[in-house]
Amino acid sequence: MTGTEREFDIDPRLTAERAAYRAADLAEDLAEETGERVDDLTDQVEDAADAVGDVLRDVRETATDAIDAITTQAGVAASEAREVLDDGVAYVKARYRENPGVVIAVGAAVVVGVVLVVKALTRR
Repeated sequence: MTGTEREFDIDPRLTAERAAYRAADLAEDLAEETGERVDDLTDQVEDAADAVGDVLRDVRETATDAIDAITTQAGVAASEAREVLDDGVAYVKARYRENPGVVIAVGAAVVVGVVLVVKALTRR
């Protein structure tokens, strides 16, 4: 083998070794960059999950507050309706004692009026 042939034999090996080292460095850099990107993406996903959790907590609290308010208002309305009904019954009883014929006539007129309204609504 001459010196020239040896140079050709050595050069491909050196070139191959350099290429292998360079490829390993690039692969390492790529792996490191990919790891950093994955970490960033993981952080963003965690932030988004936290934001969604916060929104769900706010919605749940708002819904709970609304249900509590509706329950309170319904209770107040029911007690007021009972009071009005009791007052109405007491009024009708008092009027019936004074003049039973008028109360019976008014009651009959109310029943006829309700029947006419129901018939009119069912025809449409």
